[in-house]
Amino acid sequence: MAVKNGAYFDFIIVGGGTAGNIVAARLAENPNARILVVEAGIGTSKDNEEIRTPGLAMDIRGSKYDWAYKTTMIKRDDYERIEKPNTRGKALGGSSSLNYFSWVPGSKGTFDMWEEYGGKEWTWEPLVPYLRKSVTYHDDAGLYPPELKKIGAGGPIPIAHAELMPEMKPFRDLLTKAWKSTGEPVSENIFDGTMRGLVHSVNTIYKGRRSGSFLAVADKPNITIFPEVHSKRLIIDQADRTAKGVTFITASGDELDLYATREVIVSQGVFETPKLLMLSGIGPKAELAKHNIPLLVDSPHVGQHLLDHPGVPFVLKIKDSYSMG
Repeated sequence: MAVKNGAYFDFIIVGGGTAGNIVAARLAENPNARILVVEAGIGTSKDNEEIRTPGLAMDIRGSKYDWAYKTTMIKRDDYERIEKPNTRGKALGGSSSLNYFSWVPGSKGTFDMWEEYGGKEWTWEPLVPYLRKSVTYHDDAGLYPPELKKIGAGGPIPIAHAELMPEMKPFRDLLTKAWKSTGEPVSENIFDGTMRGLVHSVNTIYKGRRSGSFLAVADKPNITIFPEVHSKRLIIDQADRTAKGVTFITASGDELDLYATREVIVSQGVFETPKLLMLSGIGPKAELAKHNIPLLVDSPHVGQHLLDHPGVPFVLKIKDSYSMG
């Protein structure tokens, strides 16, 4: 479907990433809702072999499917690092199209911290049913406790435990022995809010194919995917300070103003979301002034307080017939 300048939709979702597509799919359960998902990258992740093949996950870092951000170099007397890539997906599915597959729900304590900021509905107990609603857990070989079926059923994203390679059994056995020697538990259940124990990994891979949020919006007649388009600014009504639409830039450089009769939902990820807000006049006053952006809302926290988790890589040599997952 061609999207024309001045077009109206019920909802515009800016960013067809991990979260944006799930929001779109939920809204599309109302058959009368017309939803536009605007994505900066390609819109064909579901049929893209580079994205769907788990063994190519490292190869597509820095590719056209990656925003290819770099970490800021840090130099201190006690700590030094070199510039490293910070992969973020630039394709329908967002970083669920480029990440490294682990499906972990998070800790109850982390979710419950949201209540301090007024988000009681984002705490663990109200939210966990929705975490489970988004996926379908598969254990086709029946290797794991039946209770793990609670992880998810009926959701659009298939998940499963990683394949147990025979060559890795000695390593698994030694790791389990070492873990148990510390008195720590061996448990397959980290899905009830307590992230503690040694577990077999559950991944967004099923039958050798990557799963991602792009599956949630596939074949939905009331969802329009508008790919390879960049957001420029929000169209905000100055009277009531409500976002009425978004100005986009197409691949050919044309500008389009698109409007939402109900809501504009910004879901561009940790970097692009604050960028769009600041381009629209919402952010720290001093930062906007530096770029001659008219101030609409002085919000000093926009673009601040970024935290990321550490990663500990390890390298294995495996047979050519095996891939990730």
